Amino acid sequence: MKAILLHLFMDFWKIFFILAKMVASVKDKTDQVVMKDVFSPIIQFSVLLDGKNVSFNSVLRALSAEDVSILAISFLENFEIAIIRFVVNYPDMVRKFCSKNTVSYHETKVLGIEVDGIDKVAQMVNTIFAAEVKMHYMYPFLVRPGGKIGIILQTENNEFAANILHQTGIKTISQNDIGR
Repeated sequence: MKAILLHLFMDFWKIFFILAKMVASVKDKTDQVVMKDVFSPIIQFSVLLDGKNVSFNSVLRALSAEDVSILAISFLENFEIAIIRFVVNYPDMVRKFCSKNTVSYHETKVLGIEVDGIDKVAQMVNTIFAAEVKMHYMYPFLVRPGGKIGIILQTENNEFAANILHQTGIKTISQNDIGR
């Protein structure tokens, strides 16, 4: 019995060291990629909607009146408040609207991705997980030209994620790419 346990113990450590070498190999490859800076952020706005002073419809109407297009949107409701995250073609107009109407907002630099098909979305997710980058959230663009799939992505390190994705041939897009 002791011999079997010892054998299992030794097999466990062999597998552990093989996996450790594989992870180190991936890390070495990803560290080489970081030398290039390909991250060009997209500005995401987060607005707290309380339903009384600021409503979802009031934000949409006001932005539409200023010829601002919401290109990607995420909506999260929790009890009495809601948070709307969105990306627009003209960030400066959103800033003006919010300050004019005393609407509290927060800006975040996020990563924009554009791919040809759903298989590339899976490749993107697998690439990020393999590089051990934590994904906080992602949501789709409403429409992208040419039938492409557009995704807004927030990770713990957007610069690193952009470089890793660039190495695997996944296109990142910037605020300039989505402005009209």
